[in-house]
Amino acid sequence: MRRRLFGLACALALFVGLMPVPALALEGVYVALGDSIADGYGLAEDEQAFPELVAAERGYELKTVTSSEGLTSADLLAQLSDASVAAQVASADVITITVGGNDLMGALYDYLAAQTLGTMTAEQIEAMLTGGSGALDLGNPAVSLVMGKLADFPASEQATEAIATLGTNLADIVSGIKGANPDVTIVVTNQYNPYGHLDDVVVAAVVSAFDQGVQTLNAALQNLATPAGVPVADVYALFDASAAAPCNAWVEGTMANLDFHPNALGHELIAQAVEAQLPAADPDPEPTPDPEPTPDPEPGPNWTEVALEVAGAEPGATVTVDMDGTTEVPAAALAALAGRDVTVRLEVSAGVAWEIDGADVPKDVELSGIDLGIELNTTGIPSNLVGLVSGALGSVQVTLAHDGPFGFEATLVVSLGDVPAGVCANAYSYDEASQSLRYEGTAVVTPEGEARLTVDHASHWLVSLDVRSHALSFADAEEGRWYSEAVRWAWLSGAMRGYGDGTVFGVGDDLTRAQMAGVLYNLAGKPDVSTAGLPSDCNPNEWYAECVAWALSEGVFNGYGDGSTFGPDDPLTREQAAAVLHNAAGEPEAEADLMSFSDADEVSPWAREALAWAVSSGVVNGVDVEGGRELQPGRACTRAEMAGLMMNLAARG
Repeated sequence: MRRRLFGLACALALFVGLMPVPALALEGVYVALGDSIADGYGLAEDEQAFPELVAAERGYELKTVTSSEGLTSADLLAQLSDASVAAQVASADVITITVGGNDLMGALYDYLAAQTLGTMTAEQIEAMLTGGSGALDLGNPAVSLVMGKLADFPASEQATEAIATLGTNLADIVSGIKGANPDVTIVVTNQYNPYGHLDDVVVAAVVSAFDQGVQTLNAALQNLATPAGVPVADVYALFDASAAAPCNAWVEGTMANLDFHPNALGHELIAQAVEAQLPAADPDPEPTPDPEPTPDPEPGPNWTEVALEVAGAEPGATVTVDMDGTTEVPAAALAALAGRDVTVRLEVSAGVAWEIDGADVPKDVELSGIDLGIELNTTGIPSNLVGLVSGALGSVQVTLAHDGPFGFEATLVVSLGDVPAGVCANAYSYDEASQSLRYEGTAVVTPEGEARLTVDHASHWLVSLDVRSHALSFADAEEGRWYSEAVRWAWLSGAMRGYGDGTVFGVGDDLTRAQMAGVLYNLAGKPDVSTAGLPSDCNPNEWYAECVAWALSEGVFNGYGDGSTFGPDDPLTREQAAAVLHNAAGEPEAEADLMSFSDADEVSPWAREALAWAVSSGVVNGVDVEGGRELQPGRACTRAEMAGLMMNLAARG
């Protein structure tokens, strides 16, 4: 397809270069391209087709490149390579394109032939419905058979393929014309329902089927034309609103004529629709001033050309765009991509590109332009948060120019230089309001040193380079939950490794006193310690022996009563957890108004100072309940909650 488009553009450009200068200077030249409608098929000798009406109204010199022989969009595309046609296109000030009806009718005949299971060919059905005297007997069994199959035509494979092909061909037609004649005004006419004025119940199925098919085709035309900056003349709306019949079709009893061509009124309506899309004529033009110097072209892609290339791309194709030093992508370009099985790769700068899959861009929402500018090695994320997740090979901060959600997912492709292949690039987004990082996903660095990261919002990101993925590996710990980042930190830091082989974290399990001692012992680096003199209820052969011995020797835990017992398997309450962390922090002084918590009076006297410190330092934030927040001091602390407390403590720096 691209080779065909290239050949067309070359042919048109060749004729522009060979034309004499006076010919290029013509003004008011109107070239009508299209099928039998533009050709005026079916009109009487004294009646004018719409191109003649438009030319007469505007004073244009009219040149027609039309055909009454069932011209399709493929035929029109081929015509543009003809020398005489190329010359007319290159000289035009205004071009109208009227095509698509025969694409749809050809698909209809193929569809109906398929429904007869081989008893009739598409050519025979076309002859039956349009040939002879023009009068069709709707009572004929063969006619009734094919007419009864019309309802499913708009959703058929034949209709879908015809509309897709029309879109591709029209994209190539417009792109080729624009390439040879950039300043020409192009107007595309949409399709009308030729049977919309027939209110006879006998042909109700015909009217409905054509209306659905035509509206689907018109939507495709509009989706192509809008991003290309080509106006669409809304012929459908004028025909639909007409009080008199704008087409030649009629029904009388069981006899009908299904001629879909417009009559004289129809051509007047088409001319009105085209006129509405042409620049307003100046009744008293001012003298033409001396031309201003041509300004240098704006940097960046030609988004009209990009939209046309996307519209004409084959399913699964990738369209590469050099951003030429710019970073902004307009909404119209995204709208042209929306819903299509096409990927656009935007080369922003050396080593940085974005890839957007059209299937991820929503079709039926209002899109906004986005700024895909990006800076590497920035410093917008606080260092204490970076330290929580920085990998064995360090980290890279990335700042995106866009702020907030994109409205779809995009892939950021970043070259990481000398980072070895196989390293995990773990992506975190930074929430400035909550001062927190959220894990977004992991990409493995390719042999070319690239990382591909899925991004759906901006603006600050952190890429942690590590020998392992940071995705949670515990069967009972889900991503995107309130505890996810805390459990991730506890696992990455080595503070908590999970049960047994490490595949279960025990998110909702009560944390025991021995487990708490183990958490702190792990973070201390597991120093050597004697297990002699353990409390009487601690088994020196259990996994926790060294953990408890170290915690008691450091004064982090004090045991029960006179210290003769420890309660290794007892659940650790939330107020006990605050006390242990307060001890581990060196018992700093702090004040906090615990009375803002509805259950402050339930805090044990010995734990008030510790909880005041934990609250004031942000280690403990309380639990949301209906009507406020609670400390829930006497409830057992879960393992996920302890991971959160420890991460909060570590984040204090």
